[in-house]
Amino acid sequence: MLFDTERQPAQSPAIHDAALGKWFTYGELRELVERLAQSLAYPQKALAFCFTRNDLASVAWYLAAVQAGHAVALLDEGLTREFKAALISSYAPDFILASVDTTDYATISEERPGYDSASTPEPRNYFWRRKSVPVQTVHADLSVLLSTSGSTGSPKFVRLSGKNVLSNALSISQVLEIDAPDRAISSLPFHYSYGLSVLNTHLLTGASEVMTNEGLTSPAFWNAFRETECTSFAGVPYSYQIMKRLDVDKLNLPSLRVMTQAGGRLHKDLVAHFHQVMAARSGRFYVMYGQTEATARIAILPSQFLPEKLGSAGLAIPGGSLSVRVEGRLTTEANQVGELVYTGPNVMMGYANSREDLSLGDALGGTLETGDSAHFDEEGFIFFEGRMKRDAKVFGLRVNLDEVENLLRVHGPTAVVAGGENLQIYCEYGEAEDFARYRQDLAAKLRVHHSAFKFHRIEQIPTTPSGKINYPALTAKT
Repeated sequence: MLFDTERQPAQSPAIHDAALGKWFTYGELRELVERLAQSLAYPQKALAFCFTRNDLASVAWYLAAVQAGHAVALLDEGLTREFKAALISSYAPDFILASVDTTDYATISEERPGYDSASTPEPRNYFWRRKSVPVQTVHADLSVLLSTSGSTGSPKFVRLSGKNVLSNALSISQVLEIDAPDRAISSLPFHYSYGLSVLNTHLLTGASEVMTNEGLTSPAFWNAFRETECTSFAGVPYSYQIMKRLDVDKLNLPSLRVMTQAGGRLHKDLVAHFHQVMAARSGRFYVMYGQTEATARIAILPSQFLPEKLGSAGLAIPGGSLSVRVEGRLTTEANQVGELVYTGPNVMMGYANSREDLSLGDALGGTLETGDSAHFDEEGFIFFEGRMKRDAKVFGLRVNLDEVENLLRVHGPTAVVAGGENLQIYCEYGEAEDFARYRQDLAAKLRVHHSAFKFHRIEQIPTTPSGKINYPALTAKT
C-alpha cells in the first residue's frame, strides 16, 4: 500500500529506531515486512490487534498486517492490562501483535486458551494467533482501525479502507511537499491518526522517520533530532505550548525546516510566533485540520498564506471539498456560520463497536459531518467557531468552551470543562490576582457574570497518549 520501489531505493534510509540506535533501509524494511507477513498466514481475511510503541517492530507489524491483506487495529501499548483484556474479549482478534513481550499478553492468552503464542526470528516481534477461525467475516475493503478514545479503552473504532489511507497520504504529502530528503521524528504516537499520517506520508514518498518513545521535555528526544538531522516536527496545540517554553532557537536544531500543527485549534498568537520562527530560518509552518474519521487531514493552510490568513485552517486537501450546513442546506458562501461538512475519498467507512461491525461496508459514502462550527471567508478559507457539542449553559446563556480556552491560551496551557452553572478553568500558570483579572476580562467579552469562571492552578494538564487534552480526567476533578 505504501511501498513503491521507484520512490524508495533499497539503500535509502527508512526508519531509525532510537532505542536500538540503528538505521534500517527501505530494503531491510521490505525484507522484514515480507517475513512478518508470511507469519500472518490465515485461511481468511483476519483482524489483527497491534499494540504499538514508536519503534521499528511496531511499524513492521503494521505494514506486515496490511501487506498480508488483514485489517489491523492500531492500539496503545500503554493501555492497562484490563483495557487490553476487555478489547480482546470484545473483538476476539485473530492475531495479537506486539513489540514487547510483557506478561499482559501471556496472561490474557492463558485466560483465553483459544490463542497460541509465537515469536519471529526478528528481535522484539511477538504475536499470538487464534486457533479457531471465527464465523464473523471482515469486509474486503477494511484495512485499518483507529480508536478515537485515546487511553480510555473504548471498543469504538473508526473503520478505514486502504483507499482512505492511501488517498489521504497522497494529498498530505502533496500539500506539505514531502520528498525523499525529508526526515520526521515521532513526536506523536503512530496509533493516533496524526502520528500515523506522518509515518504514511514519509514512507509513501521515500522519506524517513526517526522512531522514539521519548517526550518533548526529554533531552534524549532533542539529541535524537539533532544527531539524525530531522527536518520536520509535528505537534498538537499542547505540544506547541511546550515548544514555546523550550524555545526553538535555544534547542539548536539547524536541520529543522518544517513544523506542522493539528489536533485542535492553536491560539493565533502561537501560530504567528511559530510562523515567524520558521520564516526566520527560511522554513515553513503549516496549520492543519482533520479528524480520525477522515483518516487524518481535511484542510491545510500552506505557510505562504501566513500571517495574512491568521486564524484560518486553510483550504480542503486535494481531492476533497468543504461546505457548511446552514438551516438544512449546504453552502460555500462567505460568512455563513454552520456545521462544517467534508466530502472526500479519505472519509471513513463508518464506526465499529463490535467484531460483527467489521463485516459492514461503507456507511458514509465519502461525506462526513464534522460536528465543528465554521464559516468561509470571501476567498474560501475556512475559519472555526468551535465544537458544536463543546457548549455549556452558564446562567442561562450558551458559552462555547473552545472560545474560552482560546481567549486564555495566550497566557499559557489552558483547559476548560463545564461544571454545573460554572466553567472550571485549569491553568498551568497564574496566581490569584491574575485569575481575578482574567475573570473580569472574560465577563466583559462574553457578557457573563464573572462568578461563572472558576480558575484552578495545576502543575500539568492531563493529556491522552496522542497529546490532546484529557477532558474526562478534568471533569472527574470537578
